[in-house]
Amino acid sequence: YISAAVSQGPGCLSLRCPDPSCSAIVLQGMINKLGKHEDKEKYARFALRAYVESRKKTKWCPAPDCTCAVEFVSDVNYDVSCNCTFRFCWNCTEEAHRPVNCDTVSKWILKNSAESENMNWILANSKPCPKCQRPIEKNQGCMHMTCTPPCKFEFCWLCLGSWIEHGERTGGFYACNRYESAKKEGVYDEAEARRERAKHSLERYMHYYERWASNQTSRQKAIADLQKAEKEQLAKLTEIYGIPETQLKFIIEAWSQV
Repeated sequence: YISAAVSQGPGCLSLRCPDPSCSAIVLQGMINKLGKHEDKEKYARFALRAYVESRKKTKWCPAPDCTCAVEFVSDVNYDVSCNCTFRFCWNCTEEAHRPVNCDTVSKWILKNSAESENMNWILANSKPCPKCQRPIEKNQGCMHMTCTPPCKFEFCWLCLGSWIEHGERTGGFYACNRYESAKKEGVYDEAEARRERAKHSLERYMHYYERWASNQTSRQKAIADLQKAEKEQLAKLTEIYGIPETQLKFIIEAWSQV
């Protein structure tokens, strides 16, 4: 009865006597006395998880492969550090981000993972083929564009008109009189404004993303160096200089600050 209940998951924590007329709860002491070894281990894990998750001041560390729980003892600073050295925000469980607030971090993560910036890039750097609407990028050359197979439609990059209607009289390969005339009349104002807004948004995002990515790369390098120092370099220093590892802990503390 105990084995079947434990195999079904955390519901075994509210297990009762199988006699319908008895309301006695089967507690961990009875599980340890009567259960199999693997059942006792599973039950203990369920009990620990339930204990941690029922307490407002305790949370599991969100670091990959970490099995530690962290107790929150401060009401001022939400940045907490686990025994595995991973630092995270108690409030949102993302990586520690003080002084940035959780709402800003949430928006930043969403922006990095969403398709919005891809669409901004497409709007800013491409135009749809007038025939099949497939986005086409122009990165060099003249205004004569040819869509990819099977479409193969030839058109002008500026006015999106058929290239058959273009030639020397419309401005040649590097200009388009039709486009310039239509632009003066305001025909392309909305499309151009939309493209400019997308380009500005993309440039602004890339400005901050490049700096964030550079800092993140440096940080990952520092973490890797810290782990290498803990696993290899302290032992080497002890071997070379004869200094006990306990007296070299300041190196790890300094690296953690970095």
